[in-house]
Amino acid sequence: MVTIRRTPWKLALLLLALSAGPAGAEPAAVRTTLLPFTGPSILRGLSLTVDTSPLGRIGGTSEGAAASQLPPAFVATVRKALQQAGTNDLAARKLLRTAIAISGADLYRLNCRSCHGPTGAGKPPAIASIIGPSKALAPAQHEKMMRAAGAEPRPELARQLAQHAEASLQARLSEGGKKPAADHLETMPPFAYIDEPQILALEDFLKALAGVAAKGANGRLAGESVLGVGEQVVRGTCHVCHDATGLGTSHGPMLTGPIPALTSLPDRMSIEGVVQKVRRGWPPVAGLSASPTSMPVFPFLSEEEVAAAYLFLAYLPVQAVPATR
Repeated sequence: MVTIRRTPWKLALLLLALSAGPAGAEPAAVRTTLLPFTGPSILRGLSLTVDTSPLGRIGGTSEGAAASQLPPAFVATVRKALQQAGTNDLAARKLLRTAIAISGADLYRLNCRSCHGPTGAGKPPAIASIIGPSKALAPAQHEKMMRAAGAEPRPELARQLAQHAEASLQARLSEGGKKPAADHLETMPPFAYIDEPQILALEDFLKALAGVAAKGANGRLAGESVLGVGEQVVRGTCHVCHDATGLGTSHGPMLTGPIPALTSLPDRMSIEGVVQKVRRGWPPVAGLSASPTSMPVFPFLSEEEVAAAYLFLAYLPVQAVPATR
């Protein structure tokens, strides 16, 4: 039985109205194996610190991107799992294996936005814009460039160039980027937990973000488990700055000191406290002119998404189990 810390007051999650989800049929395949969560933070792995890099710190506004498009089933399932967690963990785990549809917009928001920002512009020179590479995914963009150079468009060549851009993106997501020759650029880490259907859905969103999606095109949906959404929040946003394991801290506000490890978080903080800190930051502390923490806020993450991340950490090590339909 895991320990789920709760505050005496009623969960704010239970007071939210169900949000509308993306249209479309449920995808046929769902990622069923969650990778072990270990290792140093992305920043530590790149020999960087929070003070010397903007990684993980530029996406924290509610502007410039749509809110969660995850289906109502995700919201309802997280709430039910929260009611079971700590009292009937077998039932909670089964609920968290529920399959849902996830859009490219949500994949970007959970995994990319904290570094590349809501519009994909990044923060040059450290974090490059992804708009140019995203435009290269569309054959029509290559034909447009041919015309601008005074050449006759060659559709087959344009298609091949777009395929090359797609292969480069897939390799970068699965393997990470090589260290750039320019020292002022950061190396992109691998995102091996994002499977191929999710990459294809992400590509559709990136083309829309770059303004080169086909007119009237609907972005593809991919499959994910409810717990997998929590994993993506942890790996794609939290793990940028937080180590998986290591030193923990008390659950109180801190002005200085080490960044706490993620796997100890459920033992240190309540669900409500984590939701508050991630989405709104700590409330003002009497006698302090500055925030009691330097952690940025992420209001573009929904309360249920943060709660799913909390449950992902509470149930480590995660078992490789099939998702329910």
